[in-house]
Amino acid sequence: MAHFLARRLLLQFVVFGGVLVLTFLISHIVPGDPALLRAGPKASAETIAKIRHDMGLDRPLPVQLWVYVRELLRGDLGTSIRTQRPVIQDITEHFPATFELITTSLLVVIVVGIPLGVLSAVRKDRLPDHLSRVIAISGVSLPVFWLGLLLIYVFFVRLGWLPGTGRLDMAVEPPPTLTGLYVVDALAARDWEALRSTVRHLLLPVFLLSYVSLAPVVRMVRSSMLEVLGQDYIRTARAKGLPERLIVYRHALRNALIPTLTIIGLSYGTLLQGAVVTETIFAWPGMAYYAVGSMTYLDYPAVMGITLVSAVIYTSVNLIVDLLYGVVDPRIRYD
Repeated sequence: MAHFLARRLLLQFVVFGGVLVLTFLISHIVPGDPALLRAGPKASAETIAKIRHDMGLDRPLPVQLWVYVRELLRGDLGTSIRTQRPVIQDITEHFPATFELITTSLLVVIVVGIPLGVLSAVRKDRLPDHLSRVIAISGVSLPVFWLGLLLIYVFFVRLGWLPGTGRLDMAVEPPPTLTGLYVVDALAARDWEALRSTVRHLLLPVFLLSYVSLAPVVRMVRSSMLEVLGQDYIRTARAKGLPERLIVYRHALRNALIPTLTIIGLSYGTLLQGAVVTETIFAWPGMAYYAVGSMTYLDYPAVMGITLVSAVIYTSVNLIVDLLYGVVDPRIRYD
């Protein structure tokens, strides 16, 4: 296990380095002048040149990259051009909102997707199987932005049942900050009004993200279950008279979870991508919402910081999934 972890961590370091170099080069090659944006449209050429020098933009790219890596090793992601604050401070403020949204959506995908896939396999070519197929295909086919706008129109504009944007109602104070996750902080402070408002604001964006990410999990569980249910040991268990529920959930499902875990890990990356559109539509003050504003402003320190944090999250999730393989199937050994 120690050898496996060391090898995977080394691989993650290589991936992180590749993402860093590519992101740095792309952000500095794209057209635009961040110094001009910071100085303003009426600034003189001397002012723009001074700002460019202060930002280090007049240095060769390899030198700029070395300076960035050196500061990164000290925990400094640079200063945002748009907010004039340290990027790490901006990310710290926006990350909990994205983490709460994505993690809740992933839990919904797991809780709904796995039972739905099992039901689809057990009831193959029957009504439950057809319904799950419709849900899966529609989730993949419908554009995220269109479905999000439709949800806002129906449940906020027309019916008025749920709020359309933000994390809290304007009249509700945020709970005392403990983790930055409003659900957790509201529960810890026993602030039931903030908890109610947070949950209501979570419903629409979580439904949108989980719905568009549900299809791969449902289809993978279904195909894995169909393969496992045709194995000899399943027929033997049925011949011994074991209850069907025990056969399906204890014997078949556990052996079908290995490929499902892989899809769940990949779904986290899909949720990160979908969060960009979702947070923009619902004005959710998370990292993706912050990233869109930073890209519009050519705020490359902020864009690079968000990209690097996303790379760390995604590779860490994949490492956790690989470790869970051994928990699900004791026969797996890490060499």
